[in-house]
Amino acid sequence: MKKLWLVAGISLLTLGAMQPVSVFAKDAATHEEHADDHHDDHDHEEGTEHYKAVEIKSVDHAKTVLNEKAAAIGKVLETEGELEFLQLEEIHEVTYSLEAAIDKIRDEKAMDVTKVESIDEAIQAIHFASENQEEAIVREWFPKLQSAIAAKEAPADAKPVKKEFYTIVIKDHKFSPAEITVPAGEKIKLIVDNQDPTPEEFESHDMNREKIIRGNKKATIYVGPLKPGKYHYFGEFNMETANGYIIAK
Repeated sequence: MKKLWLVAGISLLTLGAMQPVSVFAKDAATHEEHADDHHDDHDHEEGTEHYKAVEIKSVDHAKTVLNEKAAAIGKVLETEGELEFLQLEEIHEVTYSLEAAIDKIRDEKAMDVTKVESIDEAIQAIHFASENQEEAIVREWFPKLQSAIAAKEAPADAKPVKKEFYTIVIKDHKFSPAEITVPAGEKIKLIVDNQDPTPEEFESHDMNREKIIRGNKKATIYVGPLKPGKYHYFGEFNMETANGYIIAK
């Protein structure tokens, strides 16, 4: 009888020892599966898709792309009635090539700075509005884009014409445009548009200005009157990438 009870006890102990291992293995597998799912979701969230711009091969090519892509937007806007989702999305795709073209022209300093700024401002406005399906704003800015592209360039020694305000966009921790030309001796209004989700601090020792702009917010900064010269500004939180200049002449 004692032997029988001993065998039964050993069997129960064996079963008891095996069960937790089985449950643990199942929980570990489930945890690993959830971890893989989370990893996949994380990768998906970080992988932001963007349209591919036309490869700009030269300044002349950039100028051709400006005219051709602006004409393409105009053709879409000729549609009678309200534009559909895909039509505004088509305009949004075109703006990537427009941005690449004006960036090439700016980098090569192949166009009057004032003209470059006017074109770039219109492109940015149309880019943002088309992405957010804001047809009225796209239609408002398209004639400005056409006028900016068609405008004659000012002579190199001409004094810039004062604008109501100058927009500086913060995107991917960089300032755009990186240079702004303004008339000397005038008080200037800057609108700094932070399109990054994180805050940035607009700072300039040359102009004695410092202002924090929260993520996805805008701030208004007044500078000047400025004497003729080149004035540096930078992003305090991203000093390696966020740099720009205001040129007064």
